[in-house]
Amino acid sequence: MNNGWISLYRQFLEWEWYDDVNTKSLFLHLLLIANHKDAKWRGKDILRGQTFTSIKNLSSALNLSEKQVRTSLKKLQKTGEISSSGANNGTLISVIKYDTYQTQELPKVKRKANKGQSKVKQLATNNNDNKNKKKNNLDVDIYSKVYTDKNLDKYGKKLLDSFYSYWTEPLLKNGNPRWTDEKSFEVQRRVVGWATNDYDGHLKEHKDEKFRQEQSKSSMEKVDLSEVDPEGQAEYMTNLSNELTNKWRA
Repeated sequence: MNNGWISLYRQFLEWEWYDDVNTKSLFLHLLLIANHKDAKWRGKDILRGQTFTSIKNLSSALNLSEKQVRTSLKKLQKTGEISSSGANNGTLISVIKYDTYQTQELPKVKRKANKGQSKVKQLATNNNDNKNKKKNNLDVDIYSKVYTDKNLDKYGKKLLDSFYSYWTEPLLKNGNPRWTDEKSFEVQRRVVGWATNDYDGHLKEHKDEKFRQEQSKSSMEKVDLSEVDPEGQAEYMTNLSNELTNKWRA
């Protein structure tokens, strides 16, 4: 793992997270530890551009708190730099544009190049740029439809994060997001289906949290029952309990 090299272009200076020290350190670390070729580890397929690690390991390697690592991971996911999927014993992280950052050929230094070579190289660069711009636009397009205020309130950010991470994972055959390989992809219908299945229990967690907030809010309301007979007090508490239960089920 300590042998070899990675490419780092001066254009990296213009990267949007360059002045965010924690996020920059994390991303460079992921580039360094990601597989440069497909491999297997304990029965898992770890592809080129992927690494299987954990929040704890990243925290220790970078001398950052686990909270700082999680925050930086979320930033990188938000801008489409990485995708991740959790497992019982760690997290599989994919550097989405790994092949853009890292070529499989050794860097060559040439003092001179003829005009024909320069033109071919420029055309190849432009084609790669266009492909990357198209993919980034696809990710942005689905992002705005997934993270609506209505979805955030109804399903919670954790569920939407897992949905977005899964469907924007790049395909091996062309590097485009997974959702582009579907014959049709109506975002809201897919979000509803994802929430119905609730694969990771995020929806239940979100509803439980909303219920606790409602319960806390209601318990703070000042109600003067001093002049109400015991039977009336019992009826009031029963109605309040039923109201909170109905809100939670909704």
